[in-house]
Amino acid sequence: MAKRGGFGRFLGGIAGRPYDRLMNRLEKIADEFTGSALAAECDKFVKVVRRTLDEEQIDEEEHDLIMEEVEEIHPEGKSYPRLGDDTEEFYDDDLPDAPELNLGRRVDLDQLMRSRDGAFTGSFGRDEYEEYRQKMAEDFFKESDEAIASGDHEHMESQDPGHRVFHDVEDEARDLKRQIAQEMGVEVEEEGGDDDSYRVDEDGTEWWQDDDGAWWYRPQGEEDWYPYEE
Repeated sequence: MAKRGGFGRFLGGIAGRPYDRLMNRLEKIADEFTGSALAAECDKFVKVVRRTLDEEQIDEEEHDLIMEEVEEIHPEGKSYPRLGDDTEEFYDDDLPDAPELNLGRRVDLDQLMRSRDGAFTGSFGRDEYEEYRQKMAEDFFKESDEAIASGDHEHMESQDPGHRVFHDVEDEARDLKRQIAQEMGVEVEEEGGDDDSYRVDEDGTEWWQDDDGAWWYRPQGEEDWYPYEE
């Protein structure tokens, strides 16, 4: 397994931060929907943004910036409260019997979506939120695959400590995509089969055998690989 170099940074740029992924999803919503359907998607998306904030994947400033962009594409010019606003309700009249918000702290979305008798009345629940997360993950996979197919990564090369080039960018792409998917909470099916050329010792040291049969190792916590000399 060669040291991950420029190509890893390239894929990381495609994936972006949660803020970037949300903005990318918003652009797709603007392209795919119009009229009342677009208005409904905007309302759903705002709730996804709020849950992402509650999970501390974006900060309050990023939240407010996204709200500005949602208002720009909303067909009726609907306004959404900012966290810095003095408004008492986050979702206005979209939620029946919605409790007033204490703006001094963050409020969990599930709490907002429960009526006073404890019944869950909101139309946007966990299933739809997970559907949005899955959609954003699929968008990333598609874009990264298209970038690889178009050759955008060809100027990036993975090298071992001996400065030999290994064309294993597809393996690196799969590894990084799997890592990003796990961070986004999306289940990834593991590919079957064992790789005899790579293993990890009990002390965390990684071992990798190149195509010439030479072994390399990388101590736990380090980025560089070293040739193994018997």
